[in-house]
Amino acid sequence: MSPSLPLVKVCGITRARDGASALDAGASHLGFILYEKSPRAITLEQVGAIMAALPVPVEKPVAVDVDPDPERLAGISSGGFARYQLHFPHDLPRERIAEWAEVVGRENLWLAPKLPPDQPFPDDLLDFAEAFLIDAFAEDAYGGTGHTADWSRFAGLKESFPEKKWILAGGLSPDNALDAIAATGADRIDANSGIESAPGIKDPEKIQVLFKSLATS
Repeated sequence: MSPSLPLVKVCGITRARDGASALDAGASHLGFILYEKSPRAITLEQVGAIMAALPVPVEKPVAVDVDPDPERLAGISSGGFARYQLHFPHDLPRERIAEWAEVVGRENLWLAPKLPPDQPFPDDLLDFAEAFLIDAFAEDAYGGTGHTADWSRFAGLKESFPEKKWILAGGLSPDNALDAIAATGADRIDANSGIESAPGIKDPEKIQVLFKSLATS
């Protein structure tokens, strides 16, 4: 991908063939969801098999989990991941988040707070990580819903805190990615449900269309 194009993480990889399609198209990162309640959940052993089968460049694998205890995160960190995308309630005790940063390093931590629409972004989170993922809010889920995030909120955060990396998630697909980027100024996006034929099953044609649309915009 050209440096001028947005970085695209393809999340919810469960099969080597899907990872290969994403890498061939130009994905900056591959996301592996370790949260057991996700329809795209995968085990560390399965991740290892996919990484070995491709192989995945060392800077691309991202572990995705929800509010792991530090011991679990330490175990995950042995899996060869470059980054750690952690979802959590916005009011989670900060001591927990500080422990995550200590385990994997702030520079490797992507924080994804679950923010109700009427809840302002907690600025104190900025001290714990270099990257933040903004996803659509759902009462009963942590991402992967197919709903779009609050694009205006994302744009405001990116403008207010340009020293941080901001990743836009939430129902991004070949049909709306260009509109999302135009509306938010996002230079990093996360694609998951919008490029699937079923939960955890990526559609190689949708992946190709997404990346081609970004390249020709």
